[in-house]
Amino acid sequence: MMTANTRTVFRSLSARSNIFISVCRELWEFLEDGERYYEKLVHSFLPSLINKWRESSVKHVVAIVLFSRVYYDQSELDFAAGPLVRDEDGNWYKDFYKVVVDLEILKDWKPVLVTLKQSFLEFQRDILFNHHYHQNLQRFDLQNETDDSLRRLVGHLSYAQDSPILEAINLGLNPTDLHYVDRSLSLTGCSTIIVTPGSGRFRVPKNLLQFTTMRLLDQGFSVDLVCLSKSPLHLAPIFSFKSEDPDLLAKDSRRDGHFPAYGSFAMDPLWSTNEKNILYEKKEYHWEPFWLHVSWWDIQADMPFRPDR
Repeated sequence: MMTANTRTVFRSLSARSNIFISVCRELWEFLEDGERYYEKLVHSFLPSLINKWRESSVKHVVAIVLFSRVYYDQSELDFAAGPLVRDEDGNWYKDFYKVVVDLEILKDWKPVLVTLKQSFLEFQRDILFNHHYHQNLQRFDLQNETDDSLRRLVGHLSYAQDSPILEAINLGLNPTDLHYVDRSLSLTGCSTIIVTPGSGRFRVPKNLLQFTTMRLLDQGFSVDLVCLSKSPLHLAPIFSFKSEDPDLLAKDSRRDGHFPAYGSFAMDPLWSTNEKNILYEKKEYHWEPFWLHVSWWDIQADMPFRPDR
């Protein structure tokens, strides 16, 4: 039986919530009702989430992080501030992160929502203009900040399906990597929320998907994905990655008298390994993450006759 003192202790406890918001091209697109995705995020989803916490009388140590991926054309590489990374398709890119709220327990969320809305407007300017401009001033050792030759937009935002969602999840897992050492008893748990305007499909590297899955299983965490768009006709959420055909890898192993390691895992495109490092033609595979729970936020206040989801 729970006593009054026990209730007081539980009410004093708080949960840690990491909210990652994907900043991509679709964030500034219009929906059918004329509302933009970032407006739906700031004016609809976050206020409803905060009211839900307030009604449940729970406290959250909240961290809000904006993350984005910027791709660069071949003609922009000389102006792009490195280091840059190259994906499997040969495209150059760089990931950016911005912390809006850093582990705070907030009672008044109105100033935070105003700051968040302003951060959306400034984030593009910071990563597409200011970042490369200041880096180039240091690279060429220039002191004249009015040099017009360096004032240009460099790169373009990726679509939602190419956003660094796995990198953001691992960023949230780093502080709790050693969760069993000096564990904070003032926190009841840790949750990660990914907010995206996409449809729940992401293109990711195979090795990073393996690494993220093992880390989530080791720490026992799950991730909530909130899509601001309508639910698609295909299965969601789903990760697309490129890998060798596991049947070809198994045939080559049997031909040499070896059997695939880990049994049935070797026949899974995600867990199959190319032990001989032979160049095979890679195919695109789709994998449904069991550790990712998806929700669709499709509420439109100006259409009361339409059922919300």
